[in-house]
Amino acid sequence: MKLCLVSGTTAAVSGCHRLSALIRDRAEGAGFDAHDLDRSLLALPVLTPEAYVSGELFEDPRVRRLLKETADADAVVLATPVQHGSMSGALKNTLDHLPPTALSGKPVLLASTAAGLRNGATACDHLRCVVRALGGWSAPTQIVAERSELVRSAPDSALLTRIDTGLAELAQLVRAFRATSATLV
Repeated sequence: MKLCLVSGTTAAVSGCHRLSALIRDRAEGAGFDAHDLDRSLLALPVLTPEAYVSGELFEDPRVRRLLKETADADAVVLATPVQHGSMSGALKNTLDHLPPTALSGKPVLLASTAAGLRNGATACDHLRCVVRALGGWSAPTQIVAERSELVRSAPDSALLTRIDTGLAELAQLVRAFRATSATLV
């Protein structure tokens, strides 16, 4: 199963990248072949409605690459640092460049990094709304990591358990969607 990890920050080093790396490292154990979305795709220009409506937006090679990477994946992980109580602007802008069906029938695991668990949960709630708007299916478990959990020399066992639970749910959703689509054909 192909897994596309989107670490929603343009920073070179961050807690969000550390969380994404932990998820990627554990994904193989859940049956995934994971890869990171190219970070440069999080630096797309601000979306203009005119380019979106006219279709000009989808002629941009970076947007086409974003579409291909999400289309080729069986599942997606969206990880974000919490910024002002929500997802990062870079991640939101990237997701805004996708057409309304970009995640249609795709399971998505949500993850966030924050100073506290409550703020991280809020960012995942906001992501859940965007995933639904793009036709995706959010896994029930969301992974919220406090920044303090990501600076330790060894990952916290509770965090690893949350990651493993989320990945197991994601794998179950991929298998269920495959079985459902096979019976509909």
